[in-house]
Amino acid sequence: MVKNFGALKALDRVNMEIPRGKITLLIGPNGSGKTTLMNIISGVYKPDAGKIILDGEDVTNLDTHERFRKGLVRNFQIPRLFQGLITLENVAFARYGNPGEGVISGTMKRRWFKFEYETLKRAAETITFTKIRHLWDKKPSELSGGQMKLLEVARSLMPDEPKIVLMDEPTSGVNPVLAHEIFQRIRDVNRKRRVTFLVVEHRLDIAVGYVDYAYAMAFGKVIAHGEPEAVLNDPRVIESYLGG
Repeated sequence: MVKNFGALKALDRVNMEIPRGKITLLIGPNGSGKTTLMNIISGVYKPDAGKIILDGEDVTNLDTHERFRKGLVRNFQIPRLFQGLITLENVAFARYGNPGEGVISGTMKRRWFKFEYETLKRAAETITFTKIRHLWDKKPSELSGGQMKLLEVARSLMPDEPKIVLMDEPTSGVNPVLAHEIFQRIRDVNRKRRVTFLVVEHRLDIAVGYVDYAYAMAFGKVIAHGEPEAVLNDPRVIESYLGG
């Protein structure tokens, strides 16, 4: 994968394969290219060279919403929630395909009633699974930063068949206890529902205990990958963080 911004080479022939059904950690110092890579995978940017293959299908030229419908879900470092909706509604909104969204079909209750009933039921089950059911009637302004991160995890499960979830610093700004809880929920989702995760995280001491594989980047390149502990202890990775 190659991506340039003028004279800046943000990604320099990055080749990465995310293990199916696993939690993969992506690390690197600021400016290493992590966010650019996440933007390219999710469709925000188009690569200058290279391809994005999702479950055997080339999605490089698909828009963000088309990738979402293919099962590629992205969460951001700062949660992007609907401030006027309660927790249950925020989660339910993430399911697409309502047959009553047309001008004419919207007037035909039989076309959409079953879908909306099943969606609300599924949303209730999802917030129960992610341990935020007690917040079902709260708006985002009433939630803590960590609770909003858990809400984003719940929303990731609402598409009918999520294949991979991209998470950008899911524990940023939350206390260590809640940070562990967030990663525990991610692991629960991964283990019980076989959803693949690619997680960018700076709190390596917390993340390493929950992930299966790791990639490290520096200066737009992958400099190490493999078992998480081995990657964290790789001399090239240590040097990149120390700025040597």
